[in-house]
Amino acid sequence: MMKSESLAGVFAQRPDIVSLQFDLPRDEKVELDCLRLDQMHPFVSGNKWFKLKHHLEAALSHGKHELLSFGGAYSNHLHALAYAGQQCGLKTRALVRGEAPKELSPTLQDCKKWGMQIEWVSREDYSALAGLQARDSLVETYPDAWVIPEGGEGEEGVAGVRDLFTELSDSGDFKYDYICCPVGSGTTLAGIVAADIPEVRCIGFSALKGAHDLESRVENLLAGSPSRTSWQICHEYHFGGFAKMNPRLRDFISSIHTQTELMLDPVYTGKTLFGLMEWLHQGRLPAQSKVLFVHTGGLQGWRGFGESGPGVWDHE
Repeated sequence: MMKSESLAGVFAQRPDIVSLQFDLPRDEKVELDCLRLDQMHPFVSGNKWFKLKHHLEAALSHGKHELLSFGGAYSNHLHALAYAGQQCGLKTRALVRGEAPKELSPTLQDCKKWGMQIEWVSREDYSALAGLQARDSLVETYPDAWVIPEGGEGEEGVAGVRDLFTELSDSGDFKYDYICCPVGSGTTLAGIVAADIPEVRCIGFSALKGAHDLESRVENLLAGSPSRTSWQICHEYHFGGFAKMNPRLRDFISSIHTQTELMLDPVYTGKTLFGLMEWLHQGRLPAQSKVLFVHTGGLQGWRGFGESGPGVWDHE
């Protein structure tokens, strides 16, 4: 446990919040800040530790010796889980969507280096296995494993994000009108909402096309939270679907990096900040609003875009 305690110590530090300066076509300026979760650790990226930490604690408290979870070939979640599991002295196993390739992706090469066992699952079977509802059925097949739904979903994942934002809110100088974050499984949004931050509205930007069940998924994740912040999900900026990128999004990410040195990923944070900036240009948020954009990390995922990537992510 010594290594895991040192890893937890990294994330016990308060993440940086930086101001983003952009010219907006309005007289009444909106103040825009960025929560730099992406800077906290090179491998357990962004929001991943906060979604994993209670899963890790639960595995250890239940006497489990293995962590089992799910993802694709460039999964930020699996990348973080493999490293965190190694640090905790727990075995890790991934059920990966798709057919086994001739060569593993760079993401899965890292996972294998950190000791993760990889099993390939057909896309048809994967959808039935990776969600919350399948946890109990997998216990019989993997009795020594703590099963973590895809992306760290579940009450454990919500609790970790809730803890982070509760601590930020209780610090006394965390004053925002809006908090904006990417949405995949809905776990991060649910955790922010469950923190019950006074006088804040949470806006999630979906990275998925046509995922109009996200609202109900977030509601299910919030079932044990009597108090909550008001929230909504915007479905307008998926750019064609999960992990889809077009020249407009790529140019936006490049422009942001040139202006601010802030690197975004094309799967989640790039789409979220694009949508948020368009909202600000359209005047969809009130004048004088103070807005926080949550950078949830995931930069290693650029490796899934080959020559389209920025070539700036170096994990050695």
